[in-house]
Amino acid sequence: MFSILSLLALSATAAVPIDFKDGDRIVWLGGALTEREQRYGQWETALLMRFPDRNITVRNLGWSGDTVFGDARAGFDSAAQGYQRLVSLTLELKPTVLFVSYGTNESFEGKAGVEKFQKGLEKLLDSLKPTNARVVLFTPMPFEKGPGFPDPTKRNADLALYARAIQNVADSRGHRFADLYSSCIRHPGSFTDNGMHLTEAGFAATIPNFLTVLDQSWPGEDPKKFEAVRKIVANKNELFFHRWRPQNETYLFGFRKHEQGKNAKEIVEFDPLVEKAEKELRSLLMK
Repeated sequence: MFSILSLLALSATAAVPIDFKDGDRIVWLGGALTEREQRYGQWETALLMRFPDRNITVRNLGWSGDTVFGDARAGFDSAAQGYQRLVSLTLELKPTVLFVSYGTNESFEGKAGVEKFQKGLEKLLDSLKPTNARVVLFTPMPFEKGPGFPDPTKRNADLALYARAIQNVADSRGHRFADLYSSCIRHPGSFTDNGMHLTEAGFAATIPNFLTVLDQSWPGEDPKKFEAVRKIVANKNELFFHRWRPQNETYLFGFRKHEQGKNAKEIVEFDPLVEKAEKELRSLLMK
């Protein structure tokens, strides 16, 4: 079981801590782990409450099934176009900090896919260089062993290879390496749906792991305040999700926009709603 009370050792070659500054704009890229986090908001809430006096904003661009190649973002287009959407939107958001969380989906190609993945990660980071953001490279989470789950031994062996590739990239570029794999490897199954995807309880239980790989402590907070903040975070994330990824985007922006494209102007109406949620969040954090 993931333990809130006991954290496991991280890689000895971890880089210096990230210095989160007042006014930082974090953009979070990744697959299912990242997208699920925006739904529950446990990790984001913990990070914001760790620095309540700093006006830090988070924009989550997670997309389940995604890779460093933009595969899941392709929609009805090519992976290359999906990749370009990922890069363009990230640049548009003007991040000062990038959380990059890939490797799980790519790891299904096993050892043979490691070099391809590492080159893809390098290309993505090159594409995002114009942001001048400080970069945090997260490893994938390990798969859980538990009743009814497949034996994760082979899967975790492959994930370890991809975690090492991520560390190589982080070391070569001077980026922050956040080793969730090592931090969470020793546990039986309890906090995932299927051995792979964290539940809401799983995100809550791994808050210390998340903060520790960022070299941040978690002294604990008033549970009522934490939940109040988390609800605003989750609402803000949902509003932003509809802003950048509307359910009917094929009709608004895609090949069927001739039918409802005139309604695309309404998408920007989410902006003031997101800003309102940010103000509520800031007010509560400062209490």
